[in-house]
Amino acid sequence: MLSSKEMDVSYGDNKKGRMEITMRDHLKDMEYFNEFINEDSLRIKKFSDKLKKGEVRSDRIIPVRSKIHDLKLGILTAKYSRGDELSLLENEYLDLLDSWDEVWEPEYYNKNLRMISMGVLFEIDKVYAIHIKEMLNKSDISDWLFSFLLNSWIGEQTDQCQQLLFPDVFSTLRKVVYEENKIELLKEYLLNDWYNEACGCYEAHKSRQNIYYGYWSFEAGAIAKLLNVDDSNLKDVLYYPYDLVKYSNFQH
Repeated sequence: MLSSKEMDVSYGDNKKGRMEITMRDHLKDMEYFNEFINEDSLRIKKFSDKLKKGEVRSDRIIPVRSKIHDLKLGILTAKYSRGDELSLLENEYLDLLDSWDEVWEPEYYNKNLRMISMGVLFEIDKVYAIHIKEMLNKSDISDWLFSFLLNSWIGEQTDQCQQLLFPDVFSTLRKVVYEENKIELLKEYLLNDWYNEACGCYEAHKSRQNIYYGYWSFEAGAIAKLLNVDDSNLKDVLYYPYDLVKYSNFQH
């Protein structure tokens, strides 16, 4: 396992023959994200080794696998914050998508929203969206935001009258879809609705423990991508994953 100081390299050759990462997140430095990724990678190895050795009780196998999945998603998000190459992150996301149904937890709304939004942003094959819809239907989950993202991903229409499970948080995103001033509404959502004191991750970057991996609003980016809006005015808005919105599978 590389130390945090050894992992300070990525893209664009510099004079020392190393590669430099252009960080996307500026609330933490490179060393922090390297340490976060290394620490959680070690946690994953610890849990995985216990599973392989049969040291986990049968009733704890699924919860442990779920914890590994959560840790991997956190690492993926931290790598995005760090500035890692998007095509590499896409591959990691696909691995998470392939194992998601094994640890599916319908009550984890924020995680499920992040997974769905990343699928839109990475332009993953629509067969995955169809499968996710089946997972939601089996769990009796009806939510306008989930439906809009998945239906648009597939190429289907969404019932405008469908209810939001959390209208206090996401009603502005519904307005983005159906009203004219889309960029202004997206900015309002990002600055007022997405990150505030009611957010579960509020001020995580100030914690003494390494729990922060980025405050990215992948759902805002996914909606902007699906609507094909001119989001140039959002490029420098906090929490908006601008380069991921521009990412295309046709580039590689």
